[in-house]
Amino acid sequence: MQIKNRSFSLSNSTLETLIAEWESECENVLNLMEILKNSSPLAGAAKVDILAELLAASIHLHSHCDEDFQNLIAEEMESLPE
Repeated sequence: MQIKNRSFSLSNSTLETLIAEWESECENVLNLMEILKNSSPLAGAAKVDILAELLAASIHLHSHCDEDFQNLIAEEMESLPE
């Protein structure tokens, strides 16, 4: 199912904020990956910078994948009409 460009509202403002942060960080990761894929061979320092940003982004995303986040998503799903 594609949800791109669909608008939706969530009943939990915390979940809404976390998802907005996720979206922003995922866009950042995609941009970094594009730089790695499409740039001519990067110099050592530039490559280190991109990889360091990618590492930081992955840590940030991982921190959002905890049990609390999963529970917020599950609660939102349970609140939906059948």
